[in-house]
Amino acid sequence: MTTSHGISSSIKTPTSTTTTTSRTTSSKTSDSSNVEGDKKGTLSEWAEDDAIKKPIRKLGPKMNPVYKTVRAFVWATYFVLGATLISMTQVMAIPLSILAPGVYRRHMKRTTVYFGALMLKMNELFAPSDIILTGDESIREIVKVYQGKRIHHHQHQKSTSDCNGNENKDDGNEKYHPDETLLDLPDRLIFVANHQIYSDWIYLWCFAHLAKKDRGIKIILRGDLTWIPVFGWGMRFFDFIFLKRNDWAHDKKAIESNLERLRKDDPLWLLVYPEGTVVSRGTRKRSSAFAQKAGLKDHRHVLLPRTSGMFVCLNKLRGSVEYVYDAAVGYSGVHYGEIPQELYPLPGLYVDKAQPREINIHLRRFAVKDIPESEPEFVEWLRARWQEKDDLMEKFYTTGKFPSQLTAEDIGINSKEDQKGQSIRIPLKTNAGYSLPTLIVLALPVLALVIRYVLQHTS
Repeated sequence: MTTSHGISSSIKTPTSTTTTTSRTTSSKTSDSSNVEGDKKGTLSEWAEDDAIKKPIRKLGPKMNPVYKTVRAFVWATYFVLGATLISMTQVMAIPLSILAPGVYRRHMKRTTVYFGALMLKMNELFAPSDIILTGDESIREIVKVYQGKRIHHHQHQKSTSDCNGNENKDDGNEKYHPDETLLDLPDRLIFVANHQIYSDWIYLWCFAHLAKKDRGIKIILRGDLTWIPVFGWGMRFFDFIFLKRNDWAHDKKAIESNLERLRKDDPLWLLVYPEGTVVSRGTRKRSSAFAQKAGLKDHRHVLLPRTSGMFVCLNKLRGSVEYVYDAAVGYSGVHYGEIPQELYPLPGLYVDKAQPREINIHLRRFAVKDIPESEPEFVEWLRARWQEKDDLMEKFYTTGKFPSQLTAEDIGINSKEDQKGQSIRIPLKTNAGYSLPTLIVLALPVLALVIRYVLQHTS
């Protein structure tokens, strides 16, 4: 299926029949490539036995060293230059924080959108891949493929955004191109996910950008990342939350003070990774040791969640955020028992053409009012959700896909049998060009440097 903006999508049926357009290359899905024999048990057991004997698989094609060097240079130049230009517009806007605070805040929100566009185009150029979106019955209303006319939802009738990031106001009179895919997500939510690889946040930011919600994105990060030149400064301008991770009193205060600065009508997509780090052989063993010591059930594919930070975030946002969206994220090409980060490291995703072809996201939605307010009950609630997430990952690694409650009707397929188990493919690409104001803003720093250089060499 192809949207009116050139965003291609395809639907997976329970029988794995896939329909694609001529503009979308028929990818060789790895639904079966995730399965390797009948390995069971935890990742820590696998790491102690088979992993020591087996070398880590290297993904991606063999490349000429010269070509690889040129590719790495082009990718690094693209990303560093783009991020630097965005960061420079942030620095130039600092006086506005005093002279016109409202204008300053709006510009900072625009820079998160610019950065999302930068990463989306980077993935399209250097590591093309698709999001495969599935979910349970709680998200049936957020994904729609419109059949030439506006279909009203039972809830959230304010606006929707198509997969190209264009907002569509719900005035009851709008018409849409047949088979146009739209995502109907709230402006304020808490987005919780398992942490598989270091570039998880890139893919989820791209997902937010496609839904036109990344102007409110906020991520909880390690404090030492602020010292990275350019990128650390940019993340501070984005007003992300930075934690020391070894000083809970400091971290709790940092979370609370950051969220208190938000107005209740400000857009907010708070991205939280309760595991605190990616799955690796070391973190898997430490998680297993803690589970054994605390008398908890060990997980097979995820780490035990850290509950304190998530509890503070949730209670601070009660009354202003209606839902928590929980995502189980799995990457194609990973065999049962393998560690995703070992297969998909940075910058290999972009330099070695070793990216996952499919980013599988299984969404569930939970109403904040139904989540326990007392900490002991919340801890049990979150651990139960994480056990469910581990079960979802087990199904993903044994079948090559997440189970889905989406029906043919949900995603716009005309079918006599309203079969469940549907998924929707959203390519990580955009055909939307930059607007003239955007180009002017991004070009200002370059223009300033050119003028300065000319003046210095002509005086």
